[in-house]
Parts: sequence; structure tokens; C-alpha cells
Amino acid sequence: MTNAFTVPDTSTILDPLNDGKSRLALIDSMGNSLSIVNDARQSFDGKSEQWTEKDGKLLNYLAKHKHTSPFRGVVFKWEVKAPLFVARQWWKHTIASSYVDDQLGWNEKSFRYCSAQDAEFYTPLVFYKQSENNKQASGEPLSERRQNLALMQYADAVQGCIQAYEGLLLTGVSKEQARAILPAALYTSFIWTCSLQALFHVIGLRKGDGAQGEIMAYANGLLDLGRSVAPEAFDAFASNNYQF
Repeated sequence: MTNAFTVPDTSTILDPLNDGKSRLALIDSMGNSLSIVNDARQSFDGKSEQWTEKDGKLLNYLAKHKHTSPFRGVVFKWEVKAPLFVARQWWKHTIASSYVDDQLGWNEKSFRYCSAQDAEFYTPLVFYKQSENNKQASGEPLSERRQNLALMQYADAVQGCIQAYEGLLLTGVSKEQARAILPAALYTSFIWTCSLQALFHVIGLRKGDGAQGEIMAYANGLLDLGRSVAPEAFDAFASNNYQF
């Protein structure tokens, strides 16, 4: 193991929402589990050349006691295609985070420049009731009859937005203004660069109970794909109940 820049296997590209449109791919990374423990050892001017059991113990200690700075030396670059409402939830992790501000990159497709005339939109595979005891969460699935009714209403609303957008463009309205009519179901794409600390923070918040199902699917994808870079670190994260 070295702290060299590596190119992960990109043959695995996930479709987190299972709709043939969503996408999650790890396109680059730097560092690994050995990088983490060696960064931690800088306090004692030490370094390990080969992974040993001792390194594993140190890594688990760092994760358990939230010594997070060594985890910032491992960096991931992700390619993501997601509905706008998922991207906006995700984007919250790139702001107001003073300890990782300089290690988070976000570069997103702009419908100020790109036309949305050939855009794609997300449609839930299942519609759920509002939770009775959680104001922000979903409850049980709708009945079959209501599922069909919800799908019709949803599709009609999206189609109405598309027609309104195209009508505005034909009227001569600029793309940057016409885009305001597009719904949160619109698919966008972005490149997200983050440290391992930031990645664990996102997964910890978006993987568990209380997270919306769609962004939870992406969090599980991040967990699956990211593990290939630093499996020992991900094991330590799991043993700490995915809290970091």
C-alpha cells in the first residue's frame, strides 16, 4: 500500500434508484487505509511501510475516538446523476462545514447553459403515505388504486412543467429564467470531490433511520463503492455503528 494517486475500477456503475436513469460511479481516489495511520503517526514522526495488525488497532482507535483529521488525507471523486431534490439534500454537506470546507468540491450541470428539452425526470417506483408520527418521513405504501392515481397525477404535473418550459423558450425567454419552472424531479448531474471524513459524515447521516429513501439509496452506494479504496477504514466505520 502506498499513498499514491490511484484510479479505481470504474466498471461498477450503480443505478441507486433502479430506474435506468440514476447513476453513481467512483471515478478517482487518492490514498488508502495505510495513508490514514501514517498521517496519524506524524505526531511521533513515524511511518509504516506495510499494513500490520498494529495498524488495524490504531485505525480502529482513531475511528472510535473520532480523531478525524487523518481521514481527510484520503480523497474520493464521484460522478453522480440524481434528482434535484436528492442533490439539494446532498449539497447541504458542502456548506457550513468549516473543518472540511477546503476538501469538498461540487461541480454541477447548469440548466442556465444546458437546455432541459431532453431532460429526464424521476418517478418513484412506489408512492407512500405521510408518516403519522414523523412530520418529515414517509409511512406505509399507498393502496394499489391510490398508487395508480398518484402516478397519473405525478406524470401529468411533470408533463405540464415540460410543456411550460418549452413554451417559454418558444416565446423567447432565456434558459436561465425558463429553468425556474422545472420540478425537483428533474435529473441533474455533478462531480463531488470529498475527503474520507466528509464521506463518512454523509453516509452516517443519510444511511440510517430518518433519511429519505432516495438519498439513502445513494448513501448505500457510496458505502459499497468507497470500500474498495480503504476497506480497513470502512470496517472501522461499520464497527463504530456508522457514526463518525
